[in-house]
Amino acid sequence: MPRSTRTCESGFTLIEIMIAIAIFAVMSAMAYGGLNSVMKSRNGLEEHATRLGKMQKAFSIIERDVQQIVSRGIRDQYGDPKEALVAHDFDEIKLELTHTGWRNPFPSEKRVRSVLQRVGYSIKDDQLIRMYWFELDRGFESKPFESVLLDNVKGFELRFVDKNKQWQTQWPKLNSQEAEVIPQGVEVTIETDRLGRIARLFQVPAKPQ
Repeated sequence: MPRSTRTCESGFTLIEIMIAIAIFAVMSAMAYGGLNSVMKSRNGLEEHATRLGKMQKAFSIIERDVQQIVSRGIRDQYGDPKEALVAHDFDEIKLELTHTGWRNPFPSEKRVRSVLQRVGYSIKDDQLIRMYWFELDRGFESKPFESVLLDNVKGFELRFVDKNKQWQTQWPKLNSQEAEVIPQGVEVTIETDRLGRIARLFQVPAKPQ
């Protein structure tokens, strides 16, 4: 009479299952930590690129104004004359100038205006503000139109290259007998919390109109 056989089926013990779960949990935590680090790095790079893009845009606008400067002074709201380019540390408006190239998108007899524009730059509440006026010689009630170029601005410094290749921190030059209306170059330094100090030097046209 044949002898019956018993098939032994092997499986995982409870301890082995717990060890496997523990290893899986550790690997998952490591994978999540790595992915989280990559996402933070990516977000940081995107934020840095955004801030840098805004900084470059601000410099581009300043460069456009400087490179289209013209030798046209104005009269302020009090009737006092102001030079074509004015920059003094003690003024609320740190830089003010007249430039050409102000295109009129709606040319008509009723909308005739000059292609010259008076613009200024100032710092208000840690923001770099660009302002412009619709008229060159301002009336007493003339108000500038303002737009924010940058936030979190900690510093806005200017230097100017005169015809003798000397640096000046204010314009027109103080205590100078020379009638030099326009500098040879304008250096702009902007300081922000995240990007630090960034300087750009803009060349003024050789013969501004």
